[in-house]
Amino acid sequence: MKTPMPRRVDVSEVTEVFVDELRFLTFDGHQLRMEFDVLRKDGGAPDDDSRAWTYTASRIVMSAHGVPALLDQMIRLNQALRQQQQQKSGEAGPAPPEPVLQWKGGAVGPSN
Repeated sequence: MKTPMPRRVDVSEVTEVFVDELRFLTFDGHQLRMEFDVLRKDGGAPDDDSRAWTYTASRIVMSAHGVPALLDQMIRLNQALRQQQQQKSGEAGPAPPEPVLQWKGGAVGPSN
């Protein structure tokens, strides 16, 4: 017998945060920690890269239980983006290298 899925409640008070990059990602076997940053430039000199700052925008901690679903969604996103890029360029191009996940226990990837 299957375990029933919990009901989902959309909490409207949760804020949406826009980020420019994933700065940090670790997995210790129990939790996946992600830190996202946003880049801001001085409004008076938007073309001067020396007047840009990176701010932490969000930190997310996910239990190990949710990591496989996250990875599955990221693989699907990667495949969709590759297809889109191939359709725009009209050619396949070289395949990117396999990703490596850095975590406190060592590296996980194609060489391990």
